[in-house]
Parts: sequence; C-alpha cells; structure tokens
Amino acid sequence: MSLIKQIYEATQSGALIQPFTVQDLKTWVARSKIVKDDGVAYADSSINAILSNSDTKNRPTTNKNSKVLKSKVNKGGARGYWFE
Repeated sequence: MSLIKQIYEATQSGALIQPFTVQDLKTWVARSKIVKDDGVAYADSSINAILSNSDTKNRPTTNKNSKVLKSKVNKGGARGYWFE
C-alpha cells in the first residue's frame, strides 16, 4: 500500500491526528514500524517528499502524486497537513 494511503488510513483511525507536521509523521512512521511493500524503511527524504508532493499547493507540477493534502504554517512555524 502506498505511503499516502497508509497516512490517510492512520488519520481515519485516529492513529495520526490532523493537522500533522512532518515530525508528527516521522514519529508515527517509526512508532508504527511503517515500511515499504518490500520491507525496506522509508528514508526521511521520502517522508518529506510525500507531504510536499501531495499538497494541493504544489500545482502545477510534474510529479504524479495525487494532490490530497491541504497545509498551512502553524503558530510554532511548522507546516501542518490534513486531508481535504
């Protein structure tokens, strides 16, 4: 299952609270032992990229990721993401 689908399912189950930051996502990935279909761990760069590449603000773009996330900078200065 793709990482973005796993993130979506985690938000629906309450395992990942929206809006979430990159750090929240990395913590969830580590705590939940989320890995690629081949069993290899996701690189930090992959986790960073999935959020920016899936953000509706990232249009137009050449990447093929579905644009399913909204985002804004929170009071602490970190970007928060949520599914639209």
